[in-house]
Amino acid sequence: MRSLYVILDYHLAATDGVEGKVADFLFDEESWIVHYLVADTSSPLGKRHVLILPFVVGRSDWETKRVPVNLTSAHIRTSPVLEFDMPISRQYESGLKLPGSHLRSMREVLGYSIHAVDGEAGTIEDFIVEDTLWGVHHLVIALKRMSGRPVLLSPGAVRSISWRGKAAWVNLSIGELELSAEFDPTM
Repeated sequence: MRSLYVILDYHLAATDGVEGKVADFLFDEESWIVHYLVADTSSPLGKRHVLILPFVVGRSDWETKRVPVNLTSAHIRTSPVLEFDMPISRQYESGLKLPGSHLRSMREVLGYSIHAVDGEAGTIEDFIVEDTLWGVHHLVIALKRMSGRPVLLSPGAVRSISWRGKAAWVNLSIGELELSAEFDPTM
C-alpha cells in the first residue's frame, strides 16, 4: 500500500538518469484504478506533461524523494502527452467529453468536500493504493468535527463526484464516518 499524496513532486528515476517529476495520477472514478502517473517533463523550452503507466513504477525512495521507473529518459520524454487522455474536468473545459472516459485527476480531487447523507463531513486528503494493480483501496478523509481527524474510507462508499461542485457524496452518515478506522501514516 502506498500514499499517492506523499509521492507527488518526487523525481522520476529513469534507468539512465533523472527525468521529470510526479505531477499527478489519473484514476477511473468507476473502477477506482489508477490508469496513469502524470509526469512533468517541463524544460526551458516549455511545459509538458506525459502519461506513464503505473506498472513501470518501482518502490519510492523517501530519503532522496525519487520514484524509480523501468523506462529510459527518452521513453519518458516521448510518452503520450496528457491531452490525449484528459481528466473529466479538462475534457469539459475544452468542450470535449470522450465516450466512456471516467478519468479524474487525483491532485484536483484532493481537498474536495465529502458530503454524508446528513451533511458535510470533511475533505479528501489522500488516496491509498496497492501498487500491484494500482487499485485505490482507501480515501483519507479529514473530518470536520473531531479536530480534522483523518479516517479511511472505502471508495465503494462514494456515490458520486462533482468536479464543478468540488465535492463527493457518500452513502454514510457523519456518525458512521466518525466510526471509521483512523488513518495512521506510519502504518
